[in-house]
Amino acid sequence: MPTEIAIKPFRFKCASSVLPPGSKSLTNRAMILAALAGGRTRIEGALFSRDTEIMADCLARLGYVVNLNRFEKTVEIESPGSRPPNSCARLHVGNAGTAARFVTALAALRRGGKYRFDCDEPMRSRPMAGLIEALESQGASFEFLGEKNALPFILKAEGLKGGGVSVDAGASSQMLSALLMVSAFADSPMRVSLRGDTVSKPFVEMTLGIMSQFGVKADFENGAYSAAFSPSAGAERVYCVEPDATAASYFIALPAVAGGACEIKNFADCRLQGDAAFCGILSKAGLIDCFAVGGSLVAEASERRDFPESLELDFNDISDTFLTLAAISPLLPFKLSIRGIGHTRAQETDRVAACAAQLRKFCAKVDETEDSISITPHPPERLAEIAQTTTLVNTYADHRIAMSFSILASRDVRGDGRPWIAIEDPGCVSKTWAEFFEVLYTARSDSGALRVVAVDGGAAVGKSSVSKECARILGYMHVDTGAHYRTVAYALLGEGISPGDPALVAERLKSVKLGTVLCGNSARATLDGKLVDDALIRTERVNSEVAKFAAIAEVREFLKSYQRSMADFARSHGFAGLIMEGRDIGSVIFPDADVRIFLDADEQTRAARRAREGIADSIGLRDAMDRSRKTAPLRCPESAERIDTSNMTKEEVVRLTLSLILES
Repeated sequence: MPTEIAIKPFRFKCASSVLPPGSKSLTNRAMILAALAGGRTRIEGALFSRDTEIMADCLARLGYVVNLNRFEKTVEIESPGSRPPNSCARLHVGNAGTAARFVTALAALRRGGKYRFDCDEPMRSRPMAGLIEALESQGASFEFLGEKNALPFILKAEGLKGGGVSVDAGASSQMLSALLMVSAFADSPMRVSLRGDTVSKPFVEMTLGIMSQFGVKADFENGAYSAAFSPSAGAERVYCVEPDATAASYFIALPAVAGGACEIKNFADCRLQGDAAFCGILSKAGLIDCFAVGGSLVAEASERRDFPESLELDFNDISDTFLTLAAISPLLPFKLSIRGIGHTRAQETDRVAACAAQLRKFCAKVDETEDSISITPHPPERLAEIAQTTTLVNTYADHRIAMSFSILASRDVRGDGRPWIAIEDPGCVSKTWAEFFEVLYTARSDSGALRVVAVDGGAAVGKSSVSKECARILGYMHVDTGAHYRTVAYALLGEGISPGDPALVAERLKSVKLGTVLCGNSARATLDGKLVDDALIRTERVNSEVAKFAAIAEVREFLKSYQRSMADFARSHGFAGLIMEGRDIGSVIFPDADVRIFLDADEQTRAARRAREGIADSIGLRDAMDRSRKTAPLRCPESAERIDTSNMTKEEVVRLTLSLILES
């Protein structure tokens, strides 16, 4: 991995689908609980990163059988029971807070155990005192090899005696989580109470949630937690890890930076991670719109323009994601203040200070207090001046700083696609997402390959409204081929030529001159160099005759090459994608389209839609003509995604269609 990496901005709007890695928090909790619960556990969708591999190594050194399959993203753990099999071990917890705190509590269960704990240099200054003091009250003793109540140390374990124990988790909720997970395996029932308050309370709720999935049920009564373990029959279980909510936050924020939309796969039903609330916060701030489609979450750039002068947010419960929003603040149209983040000063680095130092390179003013950061962005023109030279973002070996500022770097501030931000020590992302930069790169739409989306269907199924809206969101070019047939029908009817004379139609087509102009992001057909007013091609007469003209083989053949030329037109005008709607797009015009969608609806619904548009033609007659014509009859192309819009709102159809496009 190079010592720094320049991030290429997005030249086009985002139009991607991303599967974040498994949650680090859940993976490491699942491994600890698998060791505690005994038997055989298969953890699926696990995160493979330095932190989780450190956890797996610690468990193996403690005597549990741990099998890792990086290809399948699975971890299998065999455990004889809660207490570590090995009575002594040398354990290195790196800079992994979860491993440091959770493994210490686990090791304390072994009566007569002696364990030497060491770590990376940054971990030596991270909080451990609250947990150490609680374990000492339960019978453990510590020999500190450096500073008191800090790593490295030697733990002499005598089991946990149970009864009442209080913990100060004001510096990290992981200390409370560590005690909660082991509490059911003490020598006698243990009641865990909290001294003061704790930060990141959703992580405690996460711990309680996953404990119950492993048969450890906790109750809260009279200010204390008590837990009991109910082993499952056979002691074999499978646990599926949710995608990491903090990792997802980068791609949830990406549309706010680059425009467009991004699908976060398998994320809509994430229930255990508090950081999943990040999407709602960005949505309320007016930066993105979020919606669920199936099991996935889609974030799209918001159209909001009426922003307040300043916005203040409390990130205490979801502090791991504060960097994601703070890092993109140079692009925001308002002053941003984030509070409730003082405890992040004792994480992989002092994240408040580190974030402030890097933001001062791009912002007019950045202030910090012990618990907050306030950012005043430069005007866009000043940021554009700063972007004329590439700025190095120092990461302090912190994976979250590297990933967060990479999202900022994805905005094409210079307007020429050249990088304006480089990320120092990009390899630090391996702590939680080793493939992050590859995923970010593939999310860009400037590979040169035009993405083609074919949307087919009969009259009044919603093709035009849905296609236009999806094209707007993604920044794709939109083509309504129905307007092509209407333009041809208008030209022929204007010369007194009826669809009842196919030979004359074929002859006249030789002199019909179609061109193309761009109106916004829609490609419109011109006739003899002029754009025909939309009202003229949608008269009652044209409406009644256009299907008859469209059934003539020569008309369809005449328009086929013209419609196929829209791909070259889109490329030449700098579009990353094309959405073309009609009745034979996925079957004839672009049979190899990247996405093929067929919209349908029942006849009664479609007739009502036509009536609301003031069109009185017969849906049944139109369908019969479209489906019975010899050339390119209306049909759902093989392998196309069929959507019945009868009982769906336009918004629902747009969301489903958008999701299908992003997944392609």
